[in-house]
Amino acid sequence: MERKAFIKNILGTSLLIGLDGVSSITNALTNMTENTSTNDLYAAFGAIHLNNTSLEKAKTFWTSIMGLKLRKATSDSAEFGSENKTLVVIHQSAKVSYKEGYSGLYHFAIHLSKSEFAKALYRLQQSKYPCSPIDHTMSKSIYLNDPDGITIEFAQETPERFKRVVTEGGLRMEDSHGTIRSASAPLDLDVVLKELKDKDLSKPISDDSKIGHIHLYANDVQSSDTFYKKLGFEQFNYFPQFMYADVSCGGPYKHRVAMNSWHGINKPLAPKDSAGMNHYHIIFDTKTMLEKAIKSVAKVEEKDGGYWVNDPTGNLILLSCKV
Repeated sequence: MERKAFIKNILGTSLLIGLDGVSSITNALTNMTENTSTNDLYAAFGAIHLNNTSLEKAKTFWTSIMGLKLRKATSDSAEFGSENKTLVVIHQSAKVSYKEGYSGLYHFAIHLSKSEFAKALYRLQQSKYPCSPIDHTMSKSIYLNDPDGITIEFAQETPERFKRVVTEGGLRMEDSHGTIRSASAPLDLDVVLKELKDKDLSKPISDDSKIGHIHLYANDVQSSDTFYKKLGFEQFNYFPQFMYADVSCGGPYKHRVAMNSWHGINKPLAPKDSAGMNHYHIIFDTKTMLEKAIKSVAKVEEKDGGYWVNDPTGNLILLSCKV
C-alpha cells in the first residue's frame, strides 16, 4: 500500500493531517494509571547530529525560525541549542536534500515547556513558516521541515490528558475526559497561545528544552524493537499490524524511541551524500545501565569518550552515561 494511504488507514481518518505525524501513538492495551514503569527517566538524549547541504541556510533556520542559539561554529559544522546546552549539531556534508522512501530518520522532537511551546508557535506564526500543528492527546506537536526537508517536531508532553487508545477502525485516542478523537487531531492554537508569557523572540529557547524523542523509519520493526529493549528501554507499544512500535525509558511520557515501516519493509538507508541524521546520542543514568547496553550489542567501537553502535537498520548511535 502506498505510504500516505497506509497512514490514513492507521489513523482511521478521511484526511491526512499535516506532515502525517503519528508521533504519540500510545498503549492500546494498558491504561496509563496501570503502567508499572518507574516515574523517573533512566535515560535521556544528548545532541542529535544532522547532515545538511548548506551551513548558512541551517544557521538562519535554527536561529530565526527555530529559536535556538548558535553556540559554536566552524567552516563545516555548527552547534545550536539553549544558552547552556547543545541540542542540534549540523554538519555541512550532504550533497543533496533529504530523500524519501529510505530507512533512517523519520523525525526527531525538541520537547518544550508549556510556555516555550507557545512561544515556538508564536515565532513560526510571526515568520509565516509552513508548519503543521497536531494534537496527539499524549502530546501537543508542531511539525516542520528544515531547508533540506528533514522533519522536526516541537512537542509539549501532556500525558495527563491521555486515557487509552481505541483500535477499532484505526488508532484513535480517548482522553482523560472520555472524548475519542483521531490520533492526529488538529491542535487548538488559541489554547496554546494563552500560555505565551514572553514575546521577545531575541531570547533563545530555555535550558529545560531537550531532545525528547526520536522516530525512525526501520527496515524491520520487530528487530529494531528487540534491539532497543535489549539496550534497556521498556516496551510501550507494539503494533505489528500497523508496522509500528515504540519504547520508553521511564517517566509518565513514554514515547521515546519509535519505529515504523510505513515507507516500506527492508528499505536501505538513504545514500550517504543525502541530508539526514548523522547520529544521535543516548545518555544512561548509570554506568551499570551503560555496561548492560554495551553487552547487548555484537559490535561496539569505543572512541571520543563513548561507545558507538548501529541499530539493525544501520542508524549510528553514541552511548554514554552521566559523569
